[in-house]
Amino acid sequence: MKILVIGAGWLGTQLATQLKTDGHELWLSSRSTTKSSAVAEQFGHFVLDLGQSIRPTPELESLFKDALIICTVPASRSDGEGYTRGLAQLATLMKQLGAAACIHLSSSGIYEGLSGEVNEQSQLQLADPRIELLAVGEQLLRVAVPCCTLRLAGLIGPGRHPARFLSGKQAGAADVAVNMVHSSDICAAVSAIVQQQLWPELFNLSSPQFCSKAEFYLTACELASLPAPVFETKSTATPSRRVSSAKSQTIAGFHYQFESALAALPFCS
Repeated sequence: MKILVIGAGWLGTQLATQLKTDGHELWLSSRSTTKSSAVAEQFGHFVLDLGQSIRPTPELESLFKDALIICTVPASRSDGEGYTRGLAQLATLMKQLGAAACIHLSSSGIYEGLSGEVNEQSQLQLADPRIELLAVGEQLLRVAVPCCTLRLAGLIGPGRHPARFLSGKQAGAADVAVNMVHSSDICAAVSAIVQQQLWPELFNLSSPQFCSKAEFYLTACELASLPAPVFETKSTATPSRRVSSAKSQTIAGFHYQFESALAALPFCS
């Protein structure tokens, strides 16, 4: 299958490597030619800047036609309008140029404001601007072509060690649940989804077993030989949010390599 990964960043490059190993034809986009030499050594490369107005060209049509599009564009905390405008452009291109389907890497941050266990059917707090931004982004791609939306928990893996996030800082309550997912588990899930063409669909991707924020970050900092964060002594008044991965565990041929985020820590750098 021809697959276009929109965004040749940390996760997009890992996904492309896995999918190329699976035997697919891979193309990665970047916003400029800066990354083209490094990317082109392993994959096809094309420039696509969703922050600018894009006109369909014969070259883009030949790329998008009958391709699976994987969107790894993160939601911006500083430019929400730019994010939705960019995804709207991508949605238009997919429809106009005949893309076959899309896998959208969204965020489990869409469940912000909820407590206890949340799943793909949980009612979202859409009055929150950040949550509305994520929901609008999902909807833009979902209505363009058949789309599998993946709501990713916090990202960890090679080149993204969680100890760096909170080392030596005030870290809030100690007993809240940590929702994390290792990049290798994301790659394995996407590989299985592509193989079975599971779209349209919606899955959370998060390590199935929960651990506390204190346990996770204290262990992470110890392993990385970094100063520990400082946690509050009082407990949280309401149950913390725990992202359920039960549905993703039903994907045939997929299982989490790291059942717990704690087990993934030695495989982060």
